Amino acid sequence: MASTTADLGLQNCLANSPSPYLRAHKDNPVAWQEWNSETLALAKTHQRLIFLSVGYSACHWCHVMERESFCSREVAGLLNSNFIPIKVDREARPDLDEIYMSYVTATAGSGGWPLSVFLTPDLTPVFGGSYWPGPRSETPMPTDTSDEKPPTFVDILHKMKDVWATEKEKCIQSAADMTSQLKAFAEEGTHSSSEGSQQSEDSDPPEPLDLDLIDDALEHFKTRYDSINGGFAASPTAPKFPAPVTLQFLLRVGASIGSTHTRFGFPAPLPGIIGKESCTKAASMVLHTLMAISRSGLRDQLGHGFHRYSVTPDWNLPHFEKMLCDNAQLLNCYCDAWALGRDPEILGTIYSLVEYFTNPDSPIVRPEGGWHASEDADSVPSNPTADGAAHEKKEGAFYVWTYKRFVQLLGERNASILARHFGVKPDGNVPASCDIHDEFLSQNVLHIDATPSKLAQEFALPEEEIVKIIKDGRSKLTAHRQSSRPRPDVDTKFITSWNALAIAALANASYTLQSIDKDRAKRCRVAATKALAFIRTNLYDEGTGQLTRIYDPSNPTRTAFLDDYAYLVEAALWTYDVTFDRSYLTWAAQLQTHISSEFQSPSGAYYQTPNGASDTILRLKPGTDNTLPCRTA
Repeated sequence: MASTTADLGLQNCLANSPSPYLRAHKDNPVAWQEWNSETLALAKTHQRLIFLSVGYSACHWCHVMERESFCSREVAGLLNSNFIPIKVDREARPDLDEIYMSYVTATAGSGGWPLSVFLTPDLTPVFGGSYWPGPRSETPMPTDTSDEKPPTFVDILHKMKDVWATEKEKCIQSAADMTSQLKAFAEEGTHSSSEGSQQSEDSDPPEPLDLDLIDDALEHFKTRYDSINGGFAASPTAPKFPAPVTLQFLLRVGASIGSTHTRFGFPAPLPGIIGKESCTKAASMVLHTLMAISRSGLRDQLGHGFHRYSVTPDWNLPHFEKMLCDNAQLLNCYCDAWALGRDPEILGTIYSLVEYFTNPDSPIVRPEGGWHASEDADSVPSNPTADGAAHEKKEGAFYVWTYKRFVQLLGERNASILARHFGVKPDGNVPASCDIHDEFLSQNVLHIDATPSKLAQEFALPEEEIVKIIKDGRSKLTAHRQSSRPRPDVDTKFITSWNALAIAALANASYTLQSIDKDRAKRCRVAATKALAFIRTNLYDEGTGQLTRIYDPSNPTRTAFLDDYAYLVEAALWTYDVTFDRSYLTWAAQLQTHISSEFQSPSGAYYQTPNGASDTILRLKPGTDNTLPCRTA
């Protein structure tokens, strides 16, 4: 039921949003608004603080905060009566997400999603954070040395209400000062405000990349490398992401040795500068990492695709969302790793990812071409509760298993073999310290714990028989999962930039597989060209050269960002490489011309947003890799 605020007449207006993430909040008692000129004008007219909540469909902690806070009448009453509550899908508005995430990381030291920020009516940030516990939260939170409980979201709402009422001018000045600092930092670093400085005509041309920087970067990754589990992290307890951009950098360093016969290595002088041993070390680290995550719980061992990241260093307890952008980049990594090492296990992972992107039954494949944005981390458990009541969604419910279920489906002997293979234990394999909601009691996340050859020794059976038992058991487990468990929800957004990443990856896979498996290579090529055709027909204006970021037939506004154009240029070039169709080269040149016209700054770099963007406090200039490749590289 929509909620209404008595004084402003606001109603929850998300029911008709084109974003599946926003529509999922349509029944919240919070009077959510979308980020648009009308909503922003409302905040100015009534001089209310904006509460901005930024998230995405597959985000587990976004769901937790919704259940605890945004479904609470107490929280809704405070938000609706004192603030302008705005919900934003970060995948639709990456510019807003990056601006306010920059603020939160600068003031709090770290950030994450949901992103929660209070803004003045002029859109300058006052206070922000990530997840805050709701009024009846059972989520354990760290406490400081004084043993005081951290504030709840209700505490923060009361505090912000009082501060705005009693110290408004101080609040506005503090927000303005912080925003000025962000602008100054942006101008000096990887971002810039819309008042970027003009490059003088007599200034020196930019210097070429110093190859010594590659050596410095490699040394940095060596210090963060986990030699036991693979991957890279700031500390042994930090969450571990695959970081495809890091893996691709290391693959390029490793491929710079001429004997590898790859197309993607850094220039030949590199081994002479940083040493052949360093190049070999880079290859060793990246191949170890890719092999480790392929065998781990980060990979869906019964289906296809990878989850986003792991909370444990061994990769075996993921947050279970699957993102199109992550899997596209990982397909690229595995293709390049095959060229580097020719390992059959790497090839098997490529085949599995190709299935994820090309099989019509894949949950992310769109019949008309292209791919959906993500699969949710949470889903409804299949077992009924004792009182027959409906389950709330739980993280990973679609993917985890009990030992008891293995025995029921496979029989005692085969269950013991597959349990050993997948690391399944009678009491579960999830550490209690990592299960703060008790969602994984007696549950197991599947990962490859023992190979067929090792199992043959342990069970005194021929390896051929072990392989057959594993194959048959996997089929039974997969069939049970498909028929008896509700699938995670799929965010059906079509995002141009993410689809472009997938197109480029599939073109790379087509090239990689052409001499190995012509049928799979053709499937990759067909899927890539079909997706490109869909974009050109439905999300591109031939007359103006403008793209649309999100496919929405009911609202075909021409709004797209630098990543949409930049990644699509690369996708078109990759597709030309495997089809030799010159129309893709022509289109890539047209897209690049539009980038130079609409995104280039006076100083020569590129803005994230096109000319004319007016509903943000900054125009950022992306200059570094993060979870996605740098758009200006």
